[in-house]
Amino acid sequence: MLQKHILSAILSASVFLLVACSKETEVAMDSNISGADQASSETADDVRPNILLIVADDLGYTDLGVYGSEIETPNLDQLANDGLLLTDFHTQAVCAPTRASILAGTDNRNAGGAMWQSANQLGVPGYESHLSRDVVAFPDLLRQVGYKTYWSGKWHLGHEEDLTPDARGFDRSIALMEGFASHYSDATRGTPDQIATYVEDGKVLESLPEDFFSTDFYTDYLIDAIETDSETGQPWFAFLGYTAPHWPLQAPDEYIDKYAGYYDEGYDVLREQRIAQAKQLGLIPEEAEMYPRLQRVPAWSELSEEEQQIASREMELYAAMVDGVDQNVGRLLEYLRSTDQFENTLIVFISDNGAEGEDRDFGGDMSGWDNSLENMGRLNSYIYYGAKWAAAGVGVGREYKSRATQGGTLAPAFLHFPEFTKSGEISDEFISVVDFAPTFLELAGASDIHESSSGQPLQDLQGYSLVPYLMGEDTQVRPNDFTFGWEVFGHRAIRKGDWKLLWLTSEPSETPQPLAEGADHWGLYNLAVDPGEANDLSAENPEKVAELLQAWGEYVADNGIVLPSRDN
Repeated sequence: MLQKHILSAILSASVFLLVACSKETEVAMDSNISGADQASSETADDVRPNILLIVADDLGYTDLGVYGSEIETPNLDQLANDGLLLTDFHTQAVCAPTRASILAGTDNRNAGGAMWQSANQLGVPGYESHLSRDVVAFPDLLRQVGYKTYWSGKWHLGHEEDLTPDARGFDRSIALMEGFASHYSDATRGTPDQIATYVEDGKVLESLPEDFFSTDFYTDYLIDAIETDSETGQPWFAFLGYTAPHWPLQAPDEYIDKYAGYYDEGYDVLREQRIAQAKQLGLIPEEAEMYPRLQRVPAWSELSEEEQQIASREMELYAAMVDGVDQNVGRLLEYLRSTDQFENTLIVFISDNGAEGEDRDFGGDMSGWDNSLENMGRLNSYIYYGAKWAAAGVGVGREYKSRATQGGTLAPAFLHFPEFTKSGEISDEFISVVDFAPTFLELAGASDIHESSSGQPLQDLQGYSLVPYLMGEDTQVRPNDFTFGWEVFGHRAIRKGDWKLLWLTSEPSETPQPLAEGADHWGLYNLAVDPGEANDLSAENPEKVAELLQAWGEYVADNGIVLPSRDN
């Protein structure tokens, strides 16, 4: 049955209906009534919240205006300011593992979704290149209590017939199956003749509309799905997975032209400006030092005039893509308001990892693309912005996506729902993507369901429900001495409270990766004052190192971590 604090999370007038709905669900399950039959028995008076999870792809911590950016994001900024803005929200450092953790409510090593395995990881549970068949995705449980479920955007969690969104709990879906593609209708990938796969409700699409642009299309699809089912009166859950601003950096001219000349002062100046603004907003500690510019990145002044011109254009494209996400979120919000759904919709916005700083030149052969200055960002171009601009996106952070550093796991995030007492606040609570499943299940009244619609047992959820914290019933999400671990491509970290032990490997399973600075050494950092991981305190605190090494060993044992073979 629903816990007491759930009843206060929903409008007080709906208490009786929620309890009745929960009882009806139990009776239905005991009578072998399907989730679909149960859904049809629900009334239009069910006022449980809709749940909208928006996931941007490779968006950096300081890339929204509300986090200190110069990019215009008024719709997202307003939502964040009216909701709960998070300053210590963490992902799994790379896209597929983050998505797997979201859907499973567990560490990604218990959820699958791994990428770039080494030979000794092949076939190991948790290192599948898809959402593990051993886990129950939480949308399946939501459907059992009468929710409609939608997926629109990047999937990257498995191609086989039983692994597509429609097989993992979604009523309607349009999904980019791979991790990236052109944002236009050509859907090209690493080379112009390599085409991405789009699947709608389990069926492969032969082509995309001529006017296709990913951010616009995913938004249109979701609005249509919600509208089509609106007469049912059922609440809904939607995963809106934008592929922006993931490379290739592309955007319509009207978005790009808006940022012409914005970045002519260079990435060093931009980083300093963003950090200063974020500190002024209270989102980065005033005393925090930024991790120095990576050694392989030249100072802006060392670039030639032509190199500066090209680099400026790269960042203009990136800003245009972020702007486009904001404009499309604005369209979606307008639809929700016009249909009287906005006030009863929990909106969660996150990025799936830190800013992307890798050089994605596909082995150096870019001859198939037209990457001339005039064509950058348009059809048949493949542009990325690299570590130089990613440093601005991560703020004071160290490194970027694909690392177990703050630069890789710390992401922008906020939650908006009028019923939350935390509205209009900034939170420095440690919150993870694993916390969404228990939170959504609790709000939907599905916490007591422990198996899938086909009878598969639900895995142990490793996250914390955020509902008591968001409703002001608890003052924190986790205990002060909580532990949390990461392993990504052999990079690893363990955090206990504000202390973090970090190891960057010189031989990651993802290849190629530039050598991470300070590799092959356990470094200790106090994130309360040093979120940039700039000051290694391991020599001065051997007892704390030993304590965290023990915690790391427990994390490895509990989650079946298998490090890449070259590290053994």
